[in-house]
Amino acid sequence: MNKNSASLSRKEREHQARRNYILQTAEKLFAQRGFYGTTMADLAAVSEFSVGTLYNFFKSKEEVYYSLIMDKLDSMLEQLAREINKLPEGLPQIKGLIEGIFKFFQENKEFFHIFFAERFHLVTSVGPTAMRELRRKYLVYIKFVTKIMARAIKQKEVKDVDPPKLTFFLVGIMNAFIFHWTVYAQKSELISEVPFIYRLFLEGAGRKRSKQDDA
Repeated sequence: MNKNSASLSRKEREHQARRNYILQTAEKLFAQRGFYGTTMADLAAVSEFSVGTLYNFFKSKEEVYYSLIMDKLDSMLEQLAREINKLPEGLPQIKGLIEGIFKFFQENKEFFHIFFAERFHLVTSVGPTAMRELRRKYLVYIKFVTKIMARAIKQKEVKDVDPPKLTFFLVGIMNAFIFHWTVYAQKSELISEVPFIYRLFLEGAGRKRSKQDDA
């Protein structure tokens, strides 16, 4: 996450502005041409920087994309926290979480399509330090969801079970839907699946058993 701009010197603000512009340009190019169809030379030409200047900011195309991922995660977490905190604790926050996550991925579909398609290559390219930071951000997200679950348990609106287990259950369901919708280019809107995911989380997949079932 970037430092508050008010705490930066003029030189640091200029550096940050250039970096952000390069990343914004890169995101558009990746969406238009794909990851492999975009080169650092392409990015330099469209952003109107020299290739050498780009390498002052990023070591490789993979690092450009990795930086975009990190910025996207920061944006998602900030947006979720802002919206979730407006809602009453308990079930409204759980439903708001599902809506917020699905809306974010729907709005960034092209970006994450590349991520899912090239994730193994990107993982091996960015190095262990970058991967540790990515895992750290994921754990921040998991802790955020776990707090929502703990509050719902306290409100007696979900079962009194270990909050992390509820988190893994819901996050696992959401991740599966997001991956399938993104990679296989589903025509329906991802956000339309929110009511189903919400009901599945609350009720489970089993139908109500009758006496005949137990016979």
